[in-house]
Amino acid sequence: MTDAVTSRAEVRQGIRESIPLGFALLPIGLAFGYGAHVVGFSWWIAGLMSVLVYGGPSQFIATGLVAVGAGIPSIVATTFVANLRYSLFTASLAPFLRDAPRGRLLWLCQAVADGSYALTLAHAHEHPKRPRKDRYLLGSFSVSFGAWISSSVAGALIGDSLPEPIAFGLRFATPAIFIAFLIPYVRDLRAVGVVLVAGGVTVLGNEYLPTGTAPLVAIVLAATLGGLLWPTRPP
Repeated sequence: MTDAVTSRAEVRQGIRESIPLGFALLPIGLAFGYGAHVVGFSWWIAGLMSVLVYGGPSQFIATGLVAVGAGIPSIVATTFVANLRYSLFTASLAPFLRDAPRGRLLWLCQAVADGSYALTLAHAHEHPKRPRKDRYLLGSFSVSFGAWISSSVAGALIGDSLPEPIAFGLRFATPAIFIAFLIPYVRDLRAVGVVLVAGGVTVLGNEYLPTGTAPLVAIVLAATLGGLLWPTRPP
């Protein structure tokens, strides 16, 4: 089998196995697009934000901060901190992408969002002998990126025409999504403590800190607490 045929097969496999991920992203993207519309973003700004940031949780955080009148420095700093987890994603994928062209990795780092990362990592562990795992990641990225951008734009475009019950449901989507992200990780007292600190600091910070800074302070304090409480392994 030639390298070109193998390359196409790997990309196609990434596309095929990411189709369920694409469908799962559609309602989340619609919710983000609607939320962006509510805070005054036009459809093209919502789409551009999805293209450049391409991080669902941080985009929801950013629109929430815009809604409460946070300043640009607070929004940028909070989004940056929320996206720091992607540096850990890329570090864990790096051993499987050593044979990928450096030029491709430079822009393919944008593809390391939650869903595509999880699928690519699982693929790498399932097929450790296969070369060029970047091809699978490229296929997965093409599905998830396309679904996320198109649904974000669609959500912003249809914002004014939604019936009130559906609009109310989409307004609730932001807290619902974060609850869904959070609950699977609350498995012990350490996790409960981190959650309580993050929530408490956010609530109190909204009262006593400058507008928009509470989430940033909560993220930093909760992450620090989690790191201090995390059990260390013996060498």
